[in-house]
Amino acid sequence: MGRWNKVKQMSLIRQITYLSVAMLIILWLSYLISNQFAKQIIEDKVTKSVNQIFMQVEEKMQSFDTDIEGISNFLFYSPTLQAYLNTEDSLARVLGNKEVLSIFSNTMLLKENIRGIQLYDKNGAYITSLGIGSVQTIPTDSQAIQYSGLIDINISDPRNSRRSFYAVTIPVYKLDSSGIATEYAGAGRFFLDASNFSPILRSAKVTNSSQIMLLDRSNRPIAAEGEGITQELLETGKFESNAEYIVQTLTLPRSNWKLVNMIPRKELLEELDTVKRFNLIAYLIIAFITVLFLLIFFTGILNPLRELMDFIKSYPRQGGNHRFQIKKNNEIGVLGKNLNKMLDDIDYLGHEVQETQARMYEIELSKKQMEIIAFRNQINPHFLYNTLESIRAVALYYEADIIADISSSLSKMFRYAVKGNHVVRIQDEIANVREYAKIIDFRFMGRFRIDITAEEEALEENMLKMLLQPIVENAIFHGLEPKIGNGSVSIDVRRTGNGYLQFTIRDDGEGMDKQKYDKLIAQLQQSENGYLDYSSDIGIGLFNIYQRLKLIYGSDAQFRIESERHQGTVVCLAFPTNQIG
Repeated sequence: MGRWNKVKQMSLIRQITYLSVAMLIILWLSYLISNQFAKQIIEDKVTKSVNQIFMQVEEKMQSFDTDIEGISNFLFYSPTLQAYLNTEDSLARVLGNKEVLSIFSNTMLLKENIRGIQLYDKNGAYITSLGIGSVQTIPTDSQAIQYSGLIDINISDPRNSRRSFYAVTIPVYKLDSSGIATEYAGAGRFFLDASNFSPILRSAKVTNSSQIMLLDRSNRPIAAEGEGITQELLETGKFESNAEYIVQTLTLPRSNWKLVNMIPRKELLEELDTVKRFNLIAYLIIAFITVLFLLIFFTGILNPLRELMDFIKSYPRQGGNHRFQIKKNNEIGVLGKNLNKMLDDIDYLGHEVQETQARMYEIELSKKQMEIIAFRNQINPHFLYNTLESIRAVALYYEADIIADISSSLSKMFRYAVKGNHVVRIQDEIANVREYAKIIDFRFMGRFRIDITAEEEALEENMLKMLLQPIVENAIFHGLEPKIGNGSVSIDVRRTGNGYLQFTIRDDGEGMDKQKYDKLIAQLQQSENGYLDYSSDIGIGLFNIYQRLKLIYGSDAQFRIESERHQGTVVCLAFPTNQIG
């Protein structure tokens, strides 16, 4: 923590210098580390790829070995070969030799790379053969399939002088009458041309200069694709530790031969060297840009900042009309201009503060006076209520029932309006609207109808007083009265699934055109900010409702108006239940 405090107390120039040096060091380390990681990733990817290729090569070689074993079973367990091999009569063997050689010839046609077939008795002695191959005794103690290493065979045919050969020795057993092998009877040997491995190895090459070889148990190449490894390296086994190559080996299970893949690192990482050169160039460019940045920072930013700081320190002593001298029109110059402007504004605002405070006191005094007037005006509803009750009594005395009913409804409305509590039940609010509907029905001779639909479970919920009647009144006088003919206002009260009470007041009156509708919405938004347009065509009822909803419920209150010319108007308001009481 102490070191961090020391760093924060350093000068800006030292902080920038240290930061630039640290950035260059980090860039250089990231360059080295990224190259090493990239090299390792490439080698790992190639290793995995070669492993998969080795598995495919191994499957192909095992498939070939399986074919040879199948051919050997077909050949050595045929009746002719069994009789020829199991007889002890020399004359019978001489007589049957021609037929055996004919079978050998047909068998060699099954596989192109079978160059010779030999037959040995159970003592390992040579009996007969066809094609190329060196004659030698074979051990009798090993009765399993054996793969030889590379075999040197002198062939007069120049076309086969460069080919490699190997032998597969397969034990042959005597079969009883039921076809079950009983005892060792001898062995057969196939001499095979290794050229069939070349296409397999060629398909396993990863790069153009890579080398893939099939080595026998003495590290002699039976087949190979690619050049570059000397016989001396192969015989000593040092090729596996050659740093110039990525070397992978696989030992084949049947023959114990070794499959070797050698990929030159230089060729594999050739594209990476190109990336390294680009990275190095980018590093040098970044280093140059960093030095250039430091130079620009010192001359174009740090020095002007020092001058600005000196001015700020000296201003409290000089004050007055003293201002910062702007030398350049860059960001520091803009900062200096704004500072000078701010000082000018401070001087101006200093003269305006007292006047503003005086005006605020006057406004506050006016508000208090308006509140007093509003409280005084509340006396009028009580006076009207008492007067209406008197009118109703006189009407009943003179049996003027209509006047009595109207007076009663109007009296109930005034009584409802002057109640002290601003929170009522929904059923009380609906009752007040019904009294208002009686007055409207009398005034307009039944021309307008007010329908109310409310869910029973919503009637006992609480709501703000005088929300519905002003909206209905607005619908009557601004929507239905200008309309020719009858009209209706419907009120729908229900609870929504998200815990809200929803009131929908819909009329089929004249509605509003787009211009008038946009003006109304704008006036509602202004009323939320405290501005109320008393000159509005629709009065202050909607604005008063809108403000009270926002005051009590805040952002939870919903107030929506929809209207089209000659299509009527819909006012929808909603608020959460159980938030007032």
